[in-house]
Amino acid sequence: MKNRKCESIHLSVLVLCLMIATLPHRVFSFKGPGQDKPLLRIAMEDNDLQGHELYGRDSAIAGISGKAKYFAANKGNPSFLLLDDQKPLQELWDSLDFSVEVWVQTTAVNEDHQVIAANKDWNSGEVKDFTTNHEFGISRTSGIHKGWAIVCQPDGSWAWNIGDGKSKLDYRPTAPRQQINDGEWHQIVFTIHRAKREARMYFDGLNVAIYNTGGLRDMNSLLPVGIANDPLRHKKASTFEGAVDEFHIYNYVLTAGQVAEKYKALVPASKRYQAPVQPVKTLNLMAWNIWHGGRRHGREIGPRQVIDFIKDTGTDIVMMQETYGSGPLIADALGYYFYLASTNISVMSKYPILATWTVYDAFRCGVTTIQLSEGQEINLASLWIHYLPDWRNDSAAPGATAEKLVAGEAETRHKEIEEIVRILDPHIQKADAVPLIIGGDFNSPSHKDWTAETARWHNGLEVEWPVSKVMMEAGFTDSFREIRPGINYASPTMTKERLTYRIDYIYYKGKELQAVDSDMHFNYKGIWPSDHPAVTTTLAFK
Repeated sequence: MKNRKCESIHLSVLVLCLMIATLPHRVFSFKGPGQDKPLLRIAMEDNDLQGHELYGRDSAIAGISGKAKYFAANKGNPSFLLLDDQKPLQELWDSLDFSVEVWVQTTAVNEDHQVIAANKDWNSGEVKDFTTNHEFGISRTSGIHKGWAIVCQPDGSWAWNIGDGKSKLDYRPTAPRQQINDGEWHQIVFTIHRAKREARMYFDGLNVAIYNTGGLRDMNSLLPVGIANDPLRHKKASTFEGAVDEFHIYNYVLTAGQVAEKYKALVPASKRYQAPVQPVKTLNLMAWNIWHGGRRHGREIGPRQVIDFIKDTGTDIVMMQETYGSGPLIADALGYYFYLASTNISVMSKYPILATWTVYDAFRCGVTTIQLSEGQEINLASLWIHYLPDWRNDSAAPGATAEKLVAGEAETRHKEIEEIVRILDPHIQKADAVPLIIGGDFNSPSHKDWTAETARWHNGLEVEWPVSKVMMEAGFTDSFREIRPGINYASPTMTKERLTYRIDYIYYKGKELQAVDSDMHFNYKGIWPSDHPAVTTTLAFK
């Protein structure tokens, strides 16, 4: 009898453990329990806030679903909520996949980058302009601290941050595309996928940005989650003023489809993106190193010049280098999906980005899978390889030879491109089924340009530059030289001599593709916001 009783107890415990293990997510819901079956629920009534700390005077208002909590930024008595420090959540921040969803409504101007939701010490940091040649934007120095934060920016848009105590990532979108202080309800979601090292950000059901998280892993600050304030500096810092509803934490990665469905369920009048049925027939591409974030002529005017040029060329997808913090601003102005592989490498696309991965080194290469229409996809990479050795000076030095220049490429660019092509080989082999496009700053001239016919422009040198040869041998087509094979062609903004100094390319591979136009650009309305030409190519699908 005792053994049977023990067996029964063990079986009951096992069933309970399995039930807990298979629960789909942990949710804090401001509307009360629903289809999500939350493990932890917060309703609007104060007597139902058991285990959570509510500060200041708040009020209940109509929410996106049921009631919402309105938090007032009263300096003398600000209102905010600290969620009970649930131990199961700590494991998420340590090492597991997770997603966070929150709905907000406000008309306030939040001048200090106030917290909407965070599990980190955010408000203790100083508001700083991080703009340098390699960065752009204003945020808090405390972004480096462990944890995550969703905040409201002074321009009325939202922002996202994660840190691990040593490094941080910031996504700083812009108004009006991602404005939240317009009095409407807005959905904000971010997901963390550990194995892919990928963070995805969503706004109103749309996957607006994807970031490679690199080495950032531990986001466990050992602090609870704060709503309308961070969990540590609540007695000293100003708080978010606005309404919050439907705050959810999931222990898995929400898909783009799931996020869109959740948005559609609460905003029925919204139109969910549907890939077009008809295949795309032509694709306008650009590869461009915009140089220090495109801020050559100033903080505002430089990126504006980049945006205007991209718009005027009708570009569908940009493979960008030296993005350096300007990416969210440029992508928002274009209304494009945005992928940031590193501070350097990014992709901006008119079409949804389905998948991303880095190759060799995130600073060198980021790859995307982009959906053009139903059943029509491409793989596309943005690339930058080493700027040394300085082939320009080396080729002009006394005693320069073709052999010395080729040998100089061996330990940097030649080595890097060989490894990148090796890693991409499975996609190269399948390029006839899913075309592969690689565009960017290769920092090396082409063997197609340094020929006997052009040697007079290169100190009499004819050079078999190895980087371009590796690309040719892998089966890629140099789109510019395919369209402009003769040296007598001169772009409206570039001489034929300068065109033989090309280091920026758009290569493609796939039997379904055919280049129908390609050009180089180095002037726009009398100015140019970069030290690199932009390459544009139009590809047609056969």
